Amino acid sequence: MRKFLFIIIPLFLFSFDFKSQFLAKNYLTVCKTGMNHLNKIKNDEELLSLVGVACAKSDYLIYLPQLVNLLKKTEMGRKNGIYFAVLLLQKKLLYSYMMDNTDISYYKIPLTEHPLSVVVTAISNKEFEKNGDKIIIKYNNKIYKVYKNGDKIFIDIYSGDNLIETHWYR
Repeated sequence: MRKFLFIIIPLFLFSFDFKSQFLAKNYLTVCKTGMNHLNKIKNDEELLSLVGVACAKSDYLIYLPQLVNLLKKTEMGRKNGIYFAVLLLQKKLLYSYMMDNTDISYYKIPLTEHPLSVVVTAISNKEFEKNGDKIIIKYNNKIYKVYKNGDKIFIDIYSGDNLIETHWYR
């Protein structure tokens, strides 16, 4: 029985098609599979980057520090490592702003299309409205509503009156 399991586990890794799963928008699956097999893929910076983007898209930012540390051998890998590090910093800045009312206006961080980036940039530039405890941001024909509930920060993204995405961080 042990020999059978020993053969199946490596076959699963090599039979898993990261690219097709990513293109099918199965980001959480790509993220978790990549992180579960990190030792086997740690020398493939293209694959590590794909896993990192999948983790960012599925809001599993907890895995990004490991990827940042591994992405250092190629120019593309280093640039992706910077992107992941920026997302981590933005998460911390947003959390500090929402929980402690910390002034983050002096931080100038690159803007990306990730919801964290959009929100932190708008708050840093004071380009938002307040509605009670909620922060309202208008960006690219979308409305971002940011609020806290307990120890979590939520970002609800609307297109018109329709909720299209919800992200949360702690």
